[in-house]
Formats: sequence, structure tokens, C-alpha cells
Amino acid sequence: MKSVFTKRCRKMGAFTFFLLLTFLTAAGHTAAADQDKISPRLRHKLTDYPQWPVIVLGRTQFLNGPDAFDRFCKENGDQKRSELRKTLIAELGKIARKEQDEIIRAAGSPKNAVRLWIVNGVGLTLTRAQVRKLAALDSVKYIYADRGTPRLKGRGKVARILKPSPSEPFALSRRKLPWNISRIGADRVWRELKVTGEGVTVAMFDSGADYTHSDLRANTWINADEIPNNGKDDDGNGLADDCYGYNFARRTPAVMAAPGKQHGTWTSGIIAGDGTGGIQTGVAPRARLMHLIAWGSYCNAGQAFQYALENGADVMNMSFSWPDLGQARGLIRRMCEQATCAGLVMVSGAGNFGKGGKNPAPVPVQLRIPEGIPCVIAAGGVDREMKVPGFCSLGPVEWAGVKFYEDFLLPGGLIKPDVCGFTGPGYPLLGTDPKSGRSGYVNPNTTIAGNSFSGPHVSGVAALMLSAAPELPAWRVKEIIEQTATPVGKDGKNSRTGAGLINAWKAVRAAIFVK
Repeated sequence: MKSVFTKRCRKMGAFTFFLLLTFLTAAGHTAAADQDKISPRLRHKLTDYPQWPVIVLGRTQFLNGPDAFDRFCKENGDQKRSELRKTLIAELGKIARKEQDEIIRAAGSPKNAVRLWIVNGVGLTLTRAQVRKLAALDSVKYIYADRGTPRLKGRGKVARILKPSPSEPFALSRRKLPWNISRIGADRVWRELKVTGEGVTVAMFDSGADYTHSDLRANTWINADEIPNNGKDDDGNGLADDCYGYNFARRTPAVMAAPGKQHGTWTSGIIAGDGTGGIQTGVAPRARLMHLIAWGSYCNAGQAFQYALENGADVMNMSFSWPDLGQARGLIRRMCEQATCAGLVMVSGAGNFGKGGKNPAPVPVQLRIPEGIPCVIAAGGVDREMKVPGFCSLGPVEWAGVKFYEDFLLPGGLIKPDVCGFTGPGYPLLGTDPKSGRSGYVNPNTTIAGNSFSGPHVSGVAALMLSAAPELPAWRVKEIIEQTATPVGKDGKNSRTGAGLINAWKAVRAAIFVK
């Protein structure tokens, strides 16, 4: 029995039938193309949930394609970092404004929309129907599933208020120098080059810190345009009371580490502990530390990157690892690449997911995000005997299957880590007694260790370099740190120790004399 559809098509004639078939085919292709704009993870989430937090990526982006970052670096190698930052922030903002109004209107103008400019993207919570509607827009490039909903209304106050005070000239006398600091040559930089990190701000993407610790107090970044705890946005950046950084995860200015949670204090001390308590733990003892907490969502991370750039951070230390991001790996890579173009040196510990770790993973996913991103300096680790602990994550890393990149295919992949620092244990860390609140040091004989501590060694060296050569582009910092590292073994750069152990003396010298 012939279908009604067939009979009608015969009556329409061959030419009309051809036009209808062409239309239906085109519609099918369009629907498939729209579906291809939706990440597989988001499609899966929306089969189980009526709505889900997303990041909608706009069609127009500053960097496009796997080679765009390298091209930018080659074309702008003679530019000053300060000029690049000013130009890039303006350009990224211009690109974002162009398309985001249409995206937000199509989503029904929800109040929870978060506009990003570090990438041209909007954070939203959408239903299945809204996702399909936005995917059909020409102004939409891709829609990612986010990890959680960013908070828009926050509460809380600054836990403890510091009084701004000028830093005294740094002096190593009467302070003990731990072996890890001397082994990378940081003390030689202080003594012979008189470079201590002055004028450099390091953004700590961590869990907060005891910024009132005696060895951190003088080096805490202070937002001079904010009046603490008046509940007002004094500097007009949309955040109230952000005096020492900001907690985007809870939308609060409170960045003081919770009692008993010292991770951020430990990492901060390796970068900029100034030795006031008697032990010189910091690689860059006159750098300033800006504290940022942004767990929970990629949108939070994007806001933290933007805050760091807008408020003058030079280096970002990221002692964390995000596993199993799927297509969102490309989203965070784009954020990091554009932040690097704008002058932010990105550093991350390589992770603790080696075969000897508590949560082992196979290569090529032992290095996660952000450390697996090409432009991020991934810090692997060695112990005091220059051996790689079994927990250290090893490379290579691959980017096959990641939309908009599809590079660094195996078996070669991307060689990671890039360099290595000291994982511990065996050197002192800053600590605060959870009961008394007194500042002090963690016993170096404890078993605390991890690549969370390798990263801050590298961030400290980057801070010294930018203190000596403030206009050095961020990607050149990474290049020089690798070029001046002391090889570990005879294989050249490899996926165990990268280019080798960081060498602060050689890196700072090279930064000063770079053309």
C-alpha cells in the first residue's frame, strides 16, 4: 500500500518533490549541526535532569584553533606585558559584548546569567528546550555542561582585617634557610641580584590561607579601594569588601583558611613566606599574595581569572587538579591561553595520580586540568635525593577528541610535566595551630608531600623573574624556566621530570638579559 506522502509527492511533480526533499535534508543537517554544538556530557545530564548549569560559548573568540596561541606569541614577542594586558582586556571585553545580549535574550533574560570575557561565554542554568534553542543560534559556538551553579548573591565578611604597612627591606640574616630554597638558587638571586619578588602579585587559586600568619601578613595583597566590612562595593567591580581577594565559590570576601585546613597556607608560604618567624620558607619573600577561591564551577574559575587580571596579578598558582572534564578541557584551555596572552603566568602542580599514589590513574590522564594545558607550567616533583616519588603524575598528555583543538595525538602526545620542584617532605611549611591560632611552622619530619608544593616553587621563581623583568611576556617566562632548568637524567625534556629542576639563578639572569 502506497503512503499518502508518496501519492502527494507524485501530484506535486518531480521538481516540487526535489525542492521538498532538499528542504527536509537541509533541515536534517541543520538539526544535526545544532546537536553537535551541545557537549555529550550536557546531553547526558539533560536526560536525567530537567535543567543543568551550562556555559554557552559565543561564536566569536579571540583565539581560534589549536595554533592560534602559538601564532599570537610569535607575532607579539616584542610587546610589553603591561601593554598586552591593557589591549587584551579591552579586546576580550569588546568581543564578549557583541554577542552575549542575544544569547541572554534567547534564554529568557534570566537573572542568574553570568557574563564572562576571559572567553566570550555566558554562565546559565538551562532546560532541554532552552539548550536546543540556543544551539540553533548563529551566535553560539558550543554549549558546555558546567560543574555547578555559580552563586550571584553572597554573604559574609572579612574574617580578620590587616592594616596596610610598608614592607621593610628584605634581609636573610638571623633566618634559617631550608635546603629546598637554596637548592634551586633562590638565595643567590636575593644576595647577588637583589631581587626578592618586589612589585609582583601572585594569585593563589587555592582554598584560602591564614593571611594573618606572621610570615605572610606583610606580603598579603590588599585592595586599597575597598573599605573592609562596610557591605559596599567601594571600587565598583561588582564585589563588596574584596579586600584580600575573593571567594567566588561562596560569593563572599572571606578568604581566611578554615581552622585545620592549611593547604593554602602551606602553598603560600613556599611562594612568599618572608621568614619573620625565623625560617625563610618563601622563594620570593617580597611578592604579594592575592587569595582566590573558585571551586565548584568553570564559571567560578573564569571569574577568578578575570579578577586576577583586572587587579594586577602577574602569576597564578593553581595547586589542584580537575579530572574527567570531557569537552570542557577545551573551555579551560581557552581561558588559560587567553589569560596567558594577557600577561598572567599560569602554574600548576602536576598532580599526585601516579601508580604509587592513593588514587592512581593511567597515562595519559595522570596529568589533569589545568596542568595538562600546553601554556600552563606543569610542575612535576622530585624528593631531596632527586628521585621522582611514586605518587607523581607522569605524562604525556593528549588532546585528541577535544573539540576546537584535536592536537598532541598519541603516542607522542604533549610532553608533561614541564619542569619539576621539590615535593617534600623534609622542609618546613607555614602553619597555624588550630586551637591557639598561633603562627608557626609545620615540622619538616612530617609526611606532608605532594606536587601541590612543587608548583609554588615554580610560581616563586616566576615571581622573581617578573620582579627583575616586569615587561616580560607570560609565555616567555615559561620558555625561560624550561630553558634554564637543571636536567634530571640524560634524556632531555621528558614526561617524568620535564626539562629538569628549576634554577632560579639562571632563570632570573636570563629574564634580565632577554632581548
